[in-house]
Amino acid sequence: MQDTGKNIIIAGVGGQGILLFSNLLSKYYLKKGYDLKISDVIGLGQRGGGVESHFRYSTQPVLSPFIKAGDVDYVISFEQTETLRHLHSLKEDGVLLTSTYELTPTSVNTRLQKDLPESKTEMIKRSGNKVFIIDPHEHTSIDFNINKMMNVVMLGYYAELRGYSHDEMIQIVRENVPAKFVEGNIKAYEMGTRIVEEDLVAVEPVAIRC
Repeated sequence: MQDTGKNIIIAGVGGQGILLFSNLLSKYYLKKGYDLKISDVIGLGQRGGGVESHFRYSTQPVLSPFIKAGDVDYVISFEQTETLRHLHSLKEDGVLLTSTYELTPTSVNTRLQKDLPESKTEMIKRSGNKVFIIDPHEHTSIDFNINKMMNVVMLGYYAELRGYSHDEMIQIVRENVPAKFVEGNIKAYEMGTRIVEEDLVAVEPVAIRC
């Protein structure tokens, strides 16, 4: 079935590379001839503040980058609190990709607010959506810090989930990442593809690749 387009929210906190992820993915869709619009919202803190990217691509002209709640096909999130923040945005058949990485808010650290009383991961699993979760502790690597490279790990995960060309995506990584970081980013991308292959053993993949 032809992919006519999707609405995606990419979310996390400052310093996780949300804007790089968005840029690399946009290069792929532009090469495929899609029209796209992207709008980035950056939190007050350069690092630690919430960051989200509204990302829309389509075979038809995209008139606005902003996505209404309930119209999101994919939420791709690198931090659990931000994942919970965007659950309401997903369509009923929307797909969620998230890391279990959690950055405790400053308001909780300073005891101005209480943290949630239960596991955020369990809350996410109960959302009713199709959920894919990466636990960084299960995929440690001597080659790089997976938490610092989760954006590119998730890019590989998403590309494998959608059935995209890895050769094309890796070439985009090579062309858009500083030379000294290219090999590390390619290893992170390849790790993402391997993780999803393991995850799909337990689920039905055919409905995702469209």
